[in-house]
Amino acid sequence: MSAPTGSYPGAYPLTEPLPVLTARPTLRATFASLSVPNFRWYAAALAVSSAGAWLARIATDWLMVELTGNVALIALVVTFQLLPPMLLAPWGGVVGDRFSARRTVIAVQLLLVAAFLSLAIPAVLGSASVGLIILTSLLVGISAAFEGPSRAVFVVEVVGTRGLANAMGLNAAVQQCAGIVGAAVAGIAIAGLGAGWAMIIGASGPVIGVIGLLLIRRDRLHPAIKVPAQRGQIREAIRYVRRKNDIGASLVLITVLAVFGLTGSVLFGWAARDQFDLGSAGYSLFQAMAALGAFVGSLLAARRRRLRMRDNALLLAVSGAIWAVTGFAPTPALFIVAMVAALVIRLMFMVANDSLTQLSTNGAIRARVVSLYMMCATGAQALGAVLTGWAVDALGGQMTFLVTGLVPLAVAGGIAIAATIGLRRQRGPRPPRSPRSRGVLAAD
Repeated sequence: MSAPTGSYPGAYPLTEPLPVLTARPTLRATFASLSVPNFRWYAAALAVSSAGAWLARIATDWLMVELTGNVALIALVVTFQLLPPMLLAPWGGVVGDRFSARRTVIAVQLLLVAAFLSLAIPAVLGSASVGLIILTSLLVGISAAFEGPSRAVFVVEVVGTRGLANAMGLNAAVQQCAGIVGAAVAGIAIAGLGAGWAMIIGASGPVIGVIGLLLIRRDRLHPAIKVPAQRGQIREAIRYVRRKNDIGASLVLITVLAVFGLTGSVLFGWAARDQFDLGSAGYSLFQAMAALGAFVGSLLAARRRRLRMRDNALLLAVSGAIWAVTGFAPTPALFIVAMVAALVIRLMFMVANDSLTQLSTNGAIRARVVSLYMMCATGAQALGAVLTGWAVDALGGQMTFLVTGLVPLAVAGGIAIAATIGLRRQRGPRPPRSPRSRGVLAAD
């Protein structure tokens, strides 16, 4: 145990050792975290809550279309959902490091329920307005800003640091499945009952999720370090990140990906309408296959044996290379194959990058570091949506695919090279080979 640093109480290591498996995990080991009873409750709660939230958000988007007749205004809903995480995430991190993670997540889930019901009830009564939709979107964004950091801490409390990488892979898989289910139920509920009742059904998801979180046994948790309130804790997190090269590189990688790679919906729309003339059916097919690729990538991420910056950067570089040529696919089938391959590798990168960031972080400052990670990702994604929309109009879809693939490839490739050089320096110079090992050259 190393001496404590900064203002943290007690003695604990600066960072936990990164878990390394000596053999490839079996298929059963891919789901190892589910052997922990508390994680089973956690995963079930996450699945139901995420599906309900997806349903309610899609219903919110459609309600905007019904009220205004303008599909483009869905972007306004998304923008107001992204603004709070961009601005408030660091304070969400402070809350996550100070207070009980489970209580914070429960409180935020209840806020989400209140937000959806505050729009759903007027929608059912026929009195919903654009202003109310914007207010609801802001509340949804505020809940995300405070839930993300505390949920990251809570996952560690549930499974411990050694099980974190596997648990995060399964988390991503659960959320992808929940998104598929939520979207499917949303289509049926909106068509049959209307957007308002669909939101009410969606709001029941977080309620059931809260019940699942309450069933988690506190005596089997791995307690997180909590820090007392004091000034400068956000600045402390920024200084901490600046001293940790791996965390800084992780933030750069997720920012580049968010700007250039997390706006696939725009490009899927271009491919369905302009490239292959498949219309809405093609767009839905591309979205479904993208979700399938993300799900497979999440499961593969749960099977990773080790976490290293070089490997993470290489994953993003390979994903970028495939994405760059996806737009030039001559047929829809080849487009889907390339797109799914890129997204499988991309999700493996995203889970590993997030896991490496958290496992490289001191437990007492984890929520604040996660909040900075969130702020980079959401802010960059909002910027990326604007830039991608402009690029498709100005450059065309194929060139946009090329640029949004090559930039991550170049940045991630540079970080992979730097990480490789750093590893070699840590190992020192190789010992000279003996004449016997040199074979024919030794005889000369």
